[in-house]
Amino acid sequence: MKRRFAVSALAVALLTCLAAAPAGAGPDASGAKQKGKEKQAKNKVFLACQHGCKFRTIQRAVDAAGSFKDKQKNGKVQAIVKVKPGKYVEGVVLDGRLRKKEFDGLKIVGLKKDPHKQILEGKNAKGELGPAQNGIEAVDVNGLVIRNLWARNYESNGFFIHAATQAGQECDGFKMENLLASSNRSYGLFAKGCLGGKMLHSSGWRHGDSAFYIGETPCDTTTWTNHGDAPAPCQAKPKWTVLRDLNSYENVLGYSGTNSKYVKIVDSNFFNNGAGIVPNTLDSEGYEPNGWNYIEQNNVFWNNYDYFLAASSFKTISAGLGELSGLTINYPMGTGIILYGGAGNIVRQNNVFGNYKWGIAAFSGPGESFVANEGNDAKSINNQIAENTMGQGGADPNGEYDFLSDATGGGNCWAGNSAGSTFAPGNGSVPLGQIYPGCPQAPVLADRVQSINLFAGIQVVLTDLSDPATILGYAGQSPPQNQECSWVRRVPAHPAFEGFTPVEVPAQPGEVTCP
Repeated sequence: MKRRFAVSALAVALLTCLAAAPAGAGPDASGAKQKGKEKQAKNKVFLACQHGCKFRTIQRAVDAAGSFKDKQKNGKVQAIVKVKPGKYVEGVVLDGRLRKKEFDGLKIVGLKKDPHKQILEGKNAKGELGPAQNGIEAVDVNGLVIRNLWARNYESNGFFIHAATQAGQECDGFKMENLLASSNRSYGLFAKGCLGGKMLHSSGWRHGDSAFYIGETPCDTTTWTNHGDAPAPCQAKPKWTVLRDLNSYENVLGYSGTNSKYVKIVDSNFFNNGAGIVPNTLDSEGYEPNGWNYIEQNNVFWNNYDYFLAASSFKTISAGLGELSGLTINYPMGTGIILYGGAGNIVRQNNVFGNYKWGIAAFSGPGESFVANEGNDAKSINNQIAENTMGQGGADPNGEYDFLSDATGGGNCWAGNSAGSTFAPGNGSVPLGQIYPGCPQAPVLADRVQSINLFAGIQVVLTDLSDPATILGYAGQSPPQNQECSWVRRVPAHPAFEGFTPVEVPAQPGEVTCP
């Protein structure tokens, strides 16, 4: 049975589309190792197949498994939905709020280890109210395991697990493993309002937002805030979410995490996206800010995909980060790792190269003179950016600069990054060592620092709000594809890297209008 508690309000709604994996884009998850093989003696298997099985759809097998689990007295028999190879044109929903259904601990597993064999197809799939929104959606379900499947072409997401914790719902300890997600209109693998979980050995491409997403991490109480002289931690005993061995390419963002916390992103590849890894703080979800995440030992490269161009293989669903002084602010393309309004993030030992604007950027969302974030929660504070290898030893440099900080917030530090790394200097009025101090730094409180800096010339220049050397000027370029105008390609072509192929969107004549 579930442990019920009240947390904050969640808003859950999104959308999706079509395509197959582009040739040469890089390895997928089909050969991933899997642990924990189920013991048949303790399993109750519900087999889904298109011919010759009791259950002709995955949804029918899931419903039967939910009814079986609900009727168990001791819960000692594990229910497993096994999916035989084939294409399943449906959207599967696990609703933990239903009476006489119990989905906690359920496993949905493709019979073959190669996820290409078991396809959830969103094109022409029907749901209760029209087109199916998600390949698999689970609400108010703990311990769900999804493995060995490919979800593509859905109106919203490939695999979506979430909880509205203000209604006593839970999403604790999910596991998504050896999955593929492609051409869904919003996200590939998507978890929101969850406490802990895993996304492992999976690949995602061509999404209108990100291939992998962790959002709105709940705190211990609904009233938690990072404001005050002695704010309590969001979770006194954090439940960590681990993302490992992932390939994310040709998406708006490789990873997005709005108000995500306690996430470890490790040993993965983020390439050919608009931007690579982007934890962020936005008013659109609860429990601001994002923070206390680890981003370690990843390859983050060639994130120069201009999805605003007509030739893009997908369309963005983002309306931008907000509007300032009449400018719509979009995510900065051409950037490897972005810490937007983050607190206490550790970015360490990553390999970052071939991004045409910045390698790693950290900046605040203003909540003062310019109001991009109500409540002034999106401050860049107490982040550590250390021991990263930038530019492949000069063979594939990042574009304008390896590092950018907008000189807001405080407690941030840079140390041990590769020799010869470059740092955005702004207008020179603030010493470089003050903008990028060494580690360690004394931590600061959110209410003791500011989210805007008009002196350093890196966040915004009031006399030229469109200055592409500044964060707000670059992200506010209009039309947005003009972000390309200030990209710096320091080598004629990217050197080969581990069998991956760089992918960029060609502009049609007159589509990019540089001054």
